[in-house]
Amino acid sequence: MPVIVLVASTLVFWVIYWFVRMGGVAHFHEVSARRKDEARRAKARESERTAPLRAIDDPRDAATVLMLLIPRGRDPTAGQIATIEERMRVVFGFDRELNERLTHARFIASCAQNFEEAAKLFADLFNKRLTAEERRELVGLVEEIARIDGLSAIQTADIDVLKRAVGLAPVG
Repeated sequence: MPVIVLVASTLVFWVIYWFVRMGGVAHFHEVSARRKDEARRAKARESERTAPLRAIDDPRDAATVLMLLIPRGRDPTAGQIATIEERMRVVFGFDRELNERLTHARFIASCAQNFEEAAKLFADLFNKRLTAEERRELVGLVEEIARIDGLSAIQTADIDVLKRAVGLAPVG
């Protein structure tokens, strides 16, 4: 037993000595600072990636991005693009600037990780700038695009996320 106490006390002595005299405290501070720096960089990268999504200030552009994202996992088909262009013309009034707006929306859609992320980022814009009826119309437009090639379970879940985000479905 005395040998175990001697070994343990020697070990404790050298750990304290290393910690105080040989830079143990600085090592822990350095590791902590490195972790904080990595977390800050990851947050900055994420902020940079979503900046184009957060920069949208027109609900019509945001709706176009959502219509482009609903096909989930693939590019929109020719039928979906044609329907999106028609809705942009008829519903949003983008006659003259249709190509520019669609190209811009496609770029922004490429910055989104998925539909859910975009819907959550746009929710505040939709809730502040659209009436309840306009938000219902928005959900209808997104559903219409999803139904063109058949509504999948993933798309149904995404539409439910959009409904909750814009206050049209109970949160649950």
